[in-house]
Parts: sequence; C-alpha cells; structure tokens
Amino acid sequence: MQDFFLRFYYLDHQNLPFIKGLGKGRGGEEYYWDSSNRKDHQIIMQYTLSGTGYFLSSGKKQTLQKGDFFLAETPGKFAYYGTDWSFLYLEFSPTIRQWLPTPSQVFQQSSDKFYQQLQGLFEQFQNQPDLSLLENARLTFDFFLALKQEMQLLKVEQNPLAKELKNYLENHFSEDISLEMLAEPFKLSTFKLIRVFEEAYHYPPMAYLRKYRISKSLELLWQGKSVAETAAAVGFSNSNYFAKVFKAEMGMTPTEYKEIERI
Repeated sequence: MQDFFLRFYYLDHQNLPFIKGLGKGRGGEEYYWDSSNRKDHQIIMQYTLSGTGYFLSSGKKQTLQKGDFFLAETPGKFAYYGTDWSFLYLEFSPTIRQWLPTPSQVFQQSSDKFYQQLQGLFEQFQNQPDLSLLENARLTFDFFLALKQEMQLLKVEQNPLAKELKNYLENHFSEDISLEMLAEPFKLSTFKLIRVFEEAYHYPPMAYLRKYRISKSLELLWQGKSVAETAAAVGFSNSNYFAKVFKAEMGMTPTEYKEIERI
C-alpha cells in the first residue's frame, strides 16, 4: 500500500542522474517484490521507518528494521518483503549505478543525521512536484553524496578491524610495509586482510597505502624537499619508483609538481 507517490518523466534525461520516483509505503502479508520479474531498469533505495522487512539475495535473508535500508538494481536476482513494514523509497535512474561498488547491499543502523537528510529530500520533492530535470539532478547528486558518506561510515563501523588496519597503515606509512608484514600483527591471512579492507574502503590495503604516501609527499615537495628526500620520507626506497607512482596518481611527475608550486 502506498501512502503517497511521486514520479518524474523527462523526454530527454541527458544521461544525468535523477530520481524517477519516490514515496512512502506499507507492506503486509501480501507485500512481496520479486525483482527478477521487474522490467524497469533503476536503482532502488528502501529505508525502514517501522516494522520488519526482509531482503533475500543469493540465498541469504537479511532483516531490515527501523533505520536500516537497502540499495539494489532492478531487474535483479533478489526479493524483498515484510510484515507490518513501513518505509520510504527512492527510485534512481540507472546512471547512479556507476558510483555504487556493488548492485545489492543492506545497511543497518543508519544515523539520525542521514534520516534527517532523507526527510529533507522528500520535503523538497513534495514541495516542488514539477521539478525540472536539472534541478532534480542537482538534488539527486547532493543526496547521493550524503548517501555515499553514510554507506562508508556504516561499512567502517560494522568492520572495526578494517579501521585498525587503516590506522596502522597511516601511522607506519614511512616504513617498509609488505602485505605479509601487515598481516602478521593482525594474525590474518593475506587473503582475509585484503577482503576485510576492501569491504570497508573499496581499495586493497597496499593500493590505499600508495595513495596515502603520495598525499603525504605533496607537502614535502611543496616545502622544497628533493624528490629523493621525499621518496625516502614517505616509504619509497627507490625514487624512480616513487616518481612512477606519483605520476600515475597525480598525472604529472614530482618535478613537474614542484615547478607548479613555485608559480
């Protein structure tokens, strides 16, 4: 049952991200959506206000209660249903998919701040039912940034080990660190270590370390340190390799960066 529903149609969506529809609904014993039968291509977000919902994917059933939400791409091999389930839902254009790490995810115990942002978005759309495409896209993109931030925070909160790994890398970035050396103090296999870190931060740990080292090198180069001095200070034993990684990350060599900073 739907308490309210808004839908937006645009003849030319210009491949922009926008919200196709949003609403508030309630599910009872008859409420069951099998996404494999849906024809519309979109990304659904469904946020639980009260009651209990269930998200079924790959044989795994996850429970959704107040403050929990799921994101999923339709059509897809998943289903969702609930009893006495009250929720808000958004239907995003499929352009949003490029910014999601995986198409189907459940997030639990979201923050009050995120709920207020979601409520604010609904109020803006309800107050402006004739939104232009560009205004819709602007509101959609602003909210999606808040959504991405919330997803990241929840992933980290639910995975404290990943946060410990990240802190270790940031505190020891200037040292010689290999994947095997990183795994040892945490008593993890390298496979488990990579999986834990990627689930929270969407990068393998050594890729994150490279990015962090390059970010730390910028200030040293700006201060006038030589390329060799900077490379050693941020954990690279070889300045040529440092220059290669720097260019891959920054699109220019360390020397070119130093020249720009002098201008």
